[in-house]
Amino acid sequence: RHSSAEIRKQFTLQPGFAQFCQRSLSTPGFSALHLPSFYDAVDPVDFEGFLMTRLNNLDSELAQELGDFPEDDLDIVFTPKECRTLQPSMPEDGVELDSHVRDCVQTYVREWLIVNRKNQGNSDIYSLKNKGSRKDFHKTLQKQTFESETLDTGNANFQAGPRQVHPLPEEASRTTLTSSDFDLRSLQPDPRLENLLQHISAEEFEKQNEEARRTNRHAELLALYPSVDEEDAVEIRRVPDRPKEHLGNRILVKLQTLRFDIEIEPLFACIALYDIKERKKISENFHCDLNPDSLRGFLRSHTPSVDLSTQARSAIFSVTYPSSDIYLVIKIEKVLQQGEIGDCAEPYMVLKESEAGKTKEKIEKLKAQAESFCQRLGKYRMPFAWIPISLTNFFNLSTLEREIPEAEGLNGKGSASDKRATLLQARRLSERSLNSEDNYPVSNFKTISLTLNAFFKQEGDRLSDEDLFKFLADFKRSSSLQRRIKTLPGTLKVEISPAPENLGYCLTPELLPVKPFPENRNRPHKEILEFPVREVYVPHTIYRNLLYIYPQRLNFANRLASARNITIKIQFMCGEDPSCAMPVIFGKSSGPEFVQEIYTAITYHNKSPDFYEEVKIKLPAKLTEKHHLLFTFYHISCQPKQGAAVETLLGYSWLPILSNDRLETRQYCLPVALDKLPVHYSIQSPEKVPSQTPPIKWVEGHKGVFSVEVQAVSSVHTQDNHLEKFFTLCHSLESQVTFPIRVKDQKITEATLEHELKLSLICLNSSRLEPLVLFLHLVLDKLFQLAVQPMVIAGQTANFSQFAFESVVAIVNSLHNSKDLSKDQHGRNCLLASYVYYVFRLPDPQREVVKPGSAGSSAISTESRYYTFGRTSAISVGNKLLQSRVISCSNPDITVTQTAADEEVKTITSSKPMDHSSSRMSFYVEGPNDMPSICANPRPSNKKHFHEELALQMVVSTGMVREAVFKYAWFFFELLIKSMAQYVHNIEKQDNSRRTRFSDRFKDDITTIVSVVTSEIAALLVKPQKESEQAEKINISLAFFLYDLLSLMDRGFVFNLIKHYCNQLSNKLNSLSTLISMRLEFLRILCSHEHYLNLNLFFMTSASAPASPSPSLSSQ
Repeated sequence: RHSSAEIRKQFTLQPGFAQFCQRSLSTPGFSALHLPSFYDAVDPVDFEGFLMTRLNNLDSELAQELGDFPEDDLDIVFTPKECRTLQPSMPEDGVELDSHVRDCVQTYVREWLIVNRKNQGNSDIYSLKNKGSRKDFHKTLQKQTFESETLDTGNANFQAGPRQVHPLPEEASRTTLTSSDFDLRSLQPDPRLENLLQHISAEEFEKQNEEARRTNRHAELLALYPSVDEEDAVEIRRVPDRPKEHLGNRILVKLQTLRFDIEIEPLFACIALYDIKERKKISENFHCDLNPDSLRGFLRSHTPSVDLSTQARSAIFSVTYPSSDIYLVIKIEKVLQQGEIGDCAEPYMVLKESEAGKTKEKIEKLKAQAESFCQRLGKYRMPFAWIPISLTNFFNLSTLEREIPEAEGLNGKGSASDKRATLLQARRLSERSLNSEDNYPVSNFKTISLTLNAFFKQEGDRLSDEDLFKFLADFKRSSSLQRRIKTLPGTLKVEISPAPENLGYCLTPELLPVKPFPENRNRPHKEILEFPVREVYVPHTIYRNLLYIYPQRLNFANRLASARNITIKIQFMCGEDPSCAMPVIFGKSSGPEFVQEIYTAITYHNKSPDFYEEVKIKLPAKLTEKHHLLFTFYHISCQPKQGAAVETLLGYSWLPILSNDRLETRQYCLPVALDKLPVHYSIQSPEKVPSQTPPIKWVEGHKGVFSVEVQAVSSVHTQDNHLEKFFTLCHSLESQVTFPIRVKDQKITEATLEHELKLSLICLNSSRLEPLVLFLHLVLDKLFQLAVQPMVIAGQTANFSQFAFESVVAIVNSLHNSKDLSKDQHGRNCLLASYVYYVFRLPDPQREVVKPGSAGSSAISTESRYYTFGRTSAISVGNKLLQSRVISCSNPDITVTQTAADEEVKTITSSKPMDHSSSRMSFYVEGPNDMPSICANPRPSNKKHFHEELALQMVVSTGMVREAVFKYAWFFFELLIKSMAQYVHNIEKQDNSRRTRFSDRFKDDITTIVSVVTSEIAALLVKPQKESEQAEKINISLAFFLYDLLSLMDRGFVFNLIKHYCNQLSNKLNSLSTLISMRLEFLRILCSHEHYLNLNLFFMTSASAPASPSPSLSSQ
């Protein structure tokens, strides 16, 4: 062992020693260099005992301030979620929700749980972390005014700069100064010193001085000192951004004028966004009515009520990925009348309102006809015209494309051919949702006002979205489209601008009022839901449950001649009776908010019409097998005939909402039944209706003739097979269910429930990434619940801890490996960091877990129990890990009876005195006192604690699971810290000192984890560069872990962990520079602790300080 002075001497007396070391170590075969061995780290003092002993002799208040941490240093804070709307989105009242919906809603509305370090903000580093860059900080400071600057003199030179003192002439210096030199009478007297001779006590004097010092004092004394480089400051661990609803780039579209050269009938606008490159509709429809009151009165008999929310003339669209291929398409509809679209559009092309004479008479005649049609056919619409608007100018893409080098820097290499794709890929949705600012600055978007004077006439046989995309592609390539398609003269004035952040009187897609919501209001603004062109990797944070129905095509070509003007009445039914139609369909413009039925637009005399309708439905929170969509097909008579009805029934079709208790969303091609519906039709798919007596008549012999697409935007329905199965099986354990339960086409009995749940846990990571991220918070909550809450199934205790833990590890690994998800400077996945910081809370173990009716369950209490039998003790496992880096697998699923003996446990326990506190067996029993003796509780708290179970699983993990655990150790470290903080918060701190807060078994696990992680760091450092970078990240994670432990555990114990880390790393590494770098980063983080001075016992005298084991002149 060498003293620190000897080591310093080696480095200071030999200037070329460092270069010699580097050259020698890089020389192949050179091993004769003898470096002075590093001295062992100082044996840390028993901090808790030493502190309490010394502080007892001091003033208690002073001791508390200088020595120990404050009692409220670490606190649990419940922070209400920021809600954009006046009231959070919730399911309808009066409905008993099933377990899954209830859990989803609870996840979306419950408060954030944050571990708050009250004194951390006092540090300069953490003020930088919270406030960001301070390069412009000086601009916010108040100008300081000093006494010398406030002297009122007539000398301008004094005001301009330092006052110059001119030397007096020699003669003048020998004479007495007179009033001509200094007019003493004109000088202002110095301010009088009040109470100069008044006696003041020392305490009062000190108090006045303290108040004077604090007057006009800057909050940050050293704020102007050059701040540390944020990239190099490893001790900065940024607070993750709060999870929030994804909004994208918000565009405010205001329709100001929509009129044609003649005004003879009401017209209705429908607006949506389309991306022609992706060939996708990227927003829902916005319906708008700009008709004057005179024309709107034509439809008064068909609109008994008009809700204010349907009178909006401005909408806020959201665009996540701006591009030059996005078009705003405005479709114009009119009330159904007799004749083709061309016939109805002819007057608009040849007549003008300004013309007099016969033209005016024709216009009045047409207006009277239109009024007649409105009164008779006012609830039916027909397509009329449309107009596209490119958003290229609004997005100012030339500005955005200048940012391509930055995007390529984020994504690596990129070719010039797909620069825009590179740009869009760079601005990942996860980054947008987790950053407080949009990735596209609002300044890049320009406000544009457009006045268009021509509309395209709709083609009756080209109404589908596919036809629209072809039109838009032609429109973008050239202007020849206007020559090939007839146009109608008219005027459309529209303003497109970036949406203000706090736009008053705005409604969400669910029609909820958004803050601020003023009392004095006229027309609302509507937020329009986006359908992004690519996946959205943002977890759900609000309750949303919407269904969209898109009728596409109907083929009645071989039907009777009566089927010509075809419309489809669409209803959402909760039963088969006609009165069961639910008012959950969103209304269009100038009508009620919700309606029971909606009709598709009609193409005149077309037996095989295409449809472009979008039907938006607010799904009930609780769906049953009776809920279904009912499609009723009618022929509409345009000419009034005596005794003839307007509607002639053509047939029916339907679609059950649930298929095997799961929401089905896809494209369908449904058969159409003639005359009547089958008996109990709603519970069967129309394609699989069994034969009945009398037989059901079908169009085209039961072939599919009606194409329809169903899409859902829901934060309740996962629309992923693996997630659906996982949630279904979890809720079957938590609530009263009747076996067998059905998951898709599979029936699961009580006997196979355990096996299927374990299989589901293994396959959970096979879910598609987007739904997994969308439901990430709920998935992790359920997995952590399973980790500490084994279940009694069919009278047998099933433990899922290992499977749940491995599933968590697999998910963490997938999220980190995804190139679509962002990470911070320390390599932490932003979604996971946000979950741990805001969402995670200790699982509630107080739940019923015994399945009623199970064999043998009658004698067992329905209170929570668990039995976890590990294979080895923490110390034994740790030794095996460090020696062979291979761990024998723990089997938490072994059946344990009162007489079952674990040979390995016997071997371990026989080699040392029996100590339950470090045993690998843990029990949680709250039941009758006559339980078997095997359930004796070795835990004083009588509970299974999450932090203990997590540490145990980290210790006993093996193979690839173990590699992933330590590769992404930061996540599990932060989980441990937050669970420990909640545990400490829940116990009585006064009755639990730091030494006794956590069990010896848990401390053994922490020691093992730190030792294994240190070994992992050393092993990675000798590998290629990529592995070395991973080692640096793990090293930083470990430093932050010990940093956090200093606020929770016995500080002497943590100091020992630091000592072992330093010694272990010194023994493992041969590279001096690498060793110094790793240890410096590690210690730099620890030294940034907000109570660094307290941890150094700075108030102790040299006589009471512990002696250095390596004495030197400096250390003396």
